[in-house]
Amino acid sequence: MENSRRALKEEGPSAWHLARRGFLTGGLAAAGLALTGPAFGSAVAGPDRTLSFYNTHTSEKLVATYWRKGGYDRGALKDIDFILRDFRSGDIATIDRHLLDLLVVLHGKTGSRKPFEIISGYRSPRTNAILASASGGVAKHSLHMEAKAIDIRLRDIALADLRDTAIVMQAGGVGYYPGSNFVHVDTGRVRRW
Repeated sequence: MENSRRALKEEGPSAWHLARRGFLTGGLAAAGLALTGPAFGSAVAGPDRTLSFYNTHTSEKLVATYWRKGGYDRGALKDIDFILRDFRSGDIATIDRHLLDLLVVLHGKTGSRKPFEIISGYRSPRTNAILASASGGVAKHSLHMEAKAIDIRLRDIALADLRDTAIVMQAGGVGYYPGSNFVHVDTGRVRRW
């Protein structure tokens, strides 16, 4: 363990933070979960809920089991909040737990064996205002500012297939940005663009 801690410290404080709970790995897939009810029911069945991320801006990797034995793992949630932070400002927010469940189900339905690549998670109001003024594609009242949205891709799933799977789930908003190579999903009202 001491050797792995030393190696992680050499990568920088962010890597050490993410690994402190033993969740740092490369390329592991999130666990797929069975559903109860319709395409995306209010309950996600299964004993554990695990997500795997790769932050495209910071190169951080995380595999975190945020739900185990019928309850939330606070340390894993803290690690997820950290990797999905506003990388521009460093601001961290509590990520919507329904968004995490949506991602677990989405990953399982796609059959992906790769981590979610994060393009954008939480955005501070200041960051969102800067981005919105520079681009017409950024909403002024984005759900990213409420930690209820994420822009993602999966290395082993075609972008259009990821979009289509998210649309079929009817779990919130789905935006398709093939020119920028990502799909937006959120836990707002069901809509698509």
